[in-house]
Amino acid sequence: MRKILLCGCVFLAVGNSYAQSDSKVIDKQQRDSVNRLQEVVVTGQFEPQSLKNSVYNVRVIDAKRIKLRSATELKTLLATELGLRFSNDPATGISDLQLMGMDGAGIKVMLDGVPMMDRGTSKESLGQIDVNTIERIEIVEGPMSVVYGSDAMAGVINVITKKGSENKLSVNARIQEETAGSEYSAFDKKGTHNGNLGINWQSNGWQIGASGTRNNFGGWQGSSQTRAMEWLPKEQFLASANVGYKKDKIDVWYRLSATDETLHYLGDINTNTQVAPSKDYLSKRFFHQAQAAYTLNDNLSFNAAASYTDYSRRTRSTNLDLLTGKETLATDLGSQDKDVFGSTFFRGT
Repeated sequence: MRKILLCGCVFLAVGNSYAQSDSKVIDKQQRDSVNRLQEVVVTGQFEPQSLKNSVYNVRVIDAKRIKLRSATELKTLLATELGLRFSNDPATGISDLQLMGMDGAGIKVMLDGVPMMDRGTSKESLGQIDVNTIERIEIVEGPMSVVYGSDAMAGVINVITKKGSENKLSVNARIQEETAGSEYSAFDKKGTHNGNLGINWQSNGWQIGASGTRNNFGGWQGSSQTRAMEWLPKEQFLASANVGYKKDKIDVWYRLSATDETLHYLGDINTNTQVAPSKDYLSKRFFHQAQAAYTLNDNLSFNAAASYTDYSRRTRSTNLDLLTGKETLATDLGSQDKDVFGSTFFRGT
């Protein structure tokens, strides 16, 4: 009887160990089946390609369409494109961008293939590119993180600037006036006032150019019945200068772009103290770019791009005493603020 009982215990233990072993094998197979990836193909391009040969879906806004739209800023050009949507923050005057339903955190903005720096998810850089210097705009929809990093999940907007014509001196001037709804006055700063002057010279491979633009927007009152406006007044100055050399197998150029922008917010009047608060958002950007390309033969070429951005945004809050006409700086917490950013970029292929 003891032998039978002992044998039964042995068989039970062995059966239990086999069951545990089978369970471990099944669990391992399940983990392997869950973690096993299908075939993945990573595609990239290391040099410029034509639209026909590009592996990406690229939309282009060419020079003709830009001219026909008579836009005074880049956001106006992009606002009518399918899949792009802008929203405005009336408190700070910053416009955010959505591409295919994803916000600005997943959109990479580039100038001649070089990324532009922004403070956060909102793409302020789109409003600080001179539309008068744009040759075309390339829009790539869909994830581009493999090539451009994690902040290109929604896509890429690449702005290509104008280049000079061979052996030619050109001078361009432009003045454009627009209403903001029914609001317009050339002297009271109502409506939109845009002026640009540019000069470009190219000869024997050398190219030199400069451009200056002033954008003045008097704001838009909209349905607001108070001192505050739905769209903030803006004063903006844009300037750029570039020099380059292109001949035979070499192409080298440098450009400096500068932005000086002021957004003015008018707060509601305090009826008890007769004090009117206001805020000025002052932005300054200096964007240095340098690119070089050397073609050794049909199968081998070298390319390098570098940039440095110096960007600052300051909040200046004041209080205007309507009884005395005296304006003083606000002393509230956070009423006087300044953010300073610096960014360096380099790419070599």
